[in-house]
Formats: sequence, structure tokens, C-alpha cells
Amino acid sequence: MLELTLSSRKADSDPEPITIDAIANVLANMGGLTQEQGVIMAFLDDTPIGYSRLGRYSSRPETRLYYQISFLREEHRSSGFWLAMIAENEHRLSEIAAGHTPVSEQYFQAWASDRQKDWMAVLASAGYQIVRRFNNMFYQLGDAPVKPLPAGVEIRPVMQEHMRQVWEAQKEMNAGLFENVAEDWLDEKYPAWLANPEHNPRFWQVAWEGDRLAGMVLARMDGKENEKQQGRHGYTEHIYVRQQWRGRGLASALIARSLQVLKEHGATEAELGVDAENESAAFRLYERLGYKTFSVDTWYRKKWRTKSYGNRAKNH
Repeated sequence: MLELTLSSRKADSDPEPITIDAIANVLANMGGLTQEQGVIMAFLDDTPIGYSRLGRYSSRPETRLYYQISFLREEHRSSGFWLAMIAENEHRLSEIAAGHTPVSEQYFQAWASDRQKDWMAVLASAGYQIVRRFNNMFYQLGDAPVKPLPAGVEIRPVMQEHMRQVWEAQKEMNAGLFENVAEDWLDEKYPAWLANPEHNPRFWQVAWEGDRLAGMVLARMDGKENEKQQGRHGYTEHIYVRQQWRGRGLASALIARSLQVLKEHGATEAELGVDAENESAAFRLYERLGYKTFSVDTWYRKKWRTKSYGNRAKNH
């Protein structure tokens, strides 16, 4: 799977790194599916040429999404293999869905970065429609911006006793997003969220008005604390201001402070992702602060049907 992923990414001119450990971590956390259910290998005779990984989640209580992620060697992309893989993926996902409680809306779903031109073309030919685009944006940390906090709001260090309130705010934020995984925000998931090794509250910027959380940016950095600091990559993620504090410049102030802190800890660049159709005009805010789009991810969906189209692969 590592070799096939690298081969497929090379064909797409995608420099994103991947390791065996990363693949193993994904396979160990497949949202209730076993590896036998959720991974389909594609062979030409006895030679593996690609594979698909399947899964499902609920974006809303009555909306369930059955997704596929596929990789295929470049030399087999013009032979119809990918269409056959999609048909097999849909068949397998339909079998999985048969064991679930029905909901009012079900879709097949897939994603593509703007580098994945072949995958985008095959999804379109298989009947998938574009439903959303997300901009990946980049800030080059020269001089980090300075923005004042609105009156009556202050940033405080995040202590252990604040973590549940941060969790609740993040849960609230995600409930309003197009791309939400509702299962991630069940109460029983809180301990796992709390233990997430990517969480480093020293980078977080959380604003309070009295004892009420007003807004936050949960910034983070690549790498470990003891690694060389220069040239590290930062992220300004989970940017959220609650409704009653919007329109007062709080988001700009929190982002600016996050960029300053990342720079102080050796970051030379910062990244975020934003819904291109974000109803709170976040995309325009980030552009005004100096972020620039470097790539676009596209979300595809296909109306649910239990019978897959086309010729299915004979063997998994």
C-alpha cells in the first residue's frame, strides 16, 4: 500500500509525504470497519496496481456519507481500471450500508486535490458531482500582523480546567460546518480528544469575556519540541468566534496573535484550510490578513443507489 500510494502520488506530482506508520495508523482507525471491509486491492493478473480505502460517517444526524479514497498506478489509468474500482467500491459500500439503520439522506462521497486531475475526471465520468471546494491557504511569516483585542476580552493561558470548554466550543464550531464528522463529537470521544498528541495548548489563543469563552484559534506546529526550530511549519486551525462576539475584530486579533506565537517558536510559514463558500466570509478575512491560496480541494458526492453502475471488478 505504501508503494502504490507513492506511485499514485508521483503520477499526480503530489509531494505530500507518506510513511508506513501513517498508513498503519489509518488502518487502525477505520471508524468501525475492519481492514477486510474497508480496503480493496486491485490486481492485474497477480500484480497489485492500486487500492481503495472505504469508510463512512455522519455529517448530520440524518446525513450519512459513504466515502472512497483510491490510488492507481499511472500506467493503468487509461484502461478503465479506475471506473471498475469505483463500481466495486460502491458495491462494497452498499453492502456495508445494508447493515446500518437507514437515514433520510445517504451519499457516496470522494475528495480530490487540484493535483489529482485523473481522479477528478474519473469521478465525473462515474456520475459524481462537485458539492464544495476548500482553499488551502498559506501565510509567509515575515512580520506577523498586530491586531488589538476588542474591549472587555482577554487572552489567557489554557489550563487543564479550560479543556472541556475548548472541546465544547470546537464541537459547536464543527456542528455548523459543511464538513463535519458528528461521531467525533460524542461525549465518549472526549478522552481521546484530550489525549490527542497534536494538542499543545501553549500555542492556543483562547479569548475570554469573564468566564465565557468568546473565541479561539488552536494553533499548532509540525515537529517535536526538541527538534531544530528553524523552518518549521505552523498551522492556524479551528478558528472560531461565538456569535455574540462577532463583528468586533476578535477573529483578526486571535489569528494575528497565533501567527506571532508561531513565529516566536521558529515557524517560518503558517497554513489553514477554509470552505470557499464559508458563510461567515472567513475566506475574505484570511485574504485581508495576508494568507494566499496555494491549492484547492474538491468534495464530490453521488446520489445513493444500491445498484452500482458499470462493470464491477471480478476479484477484490
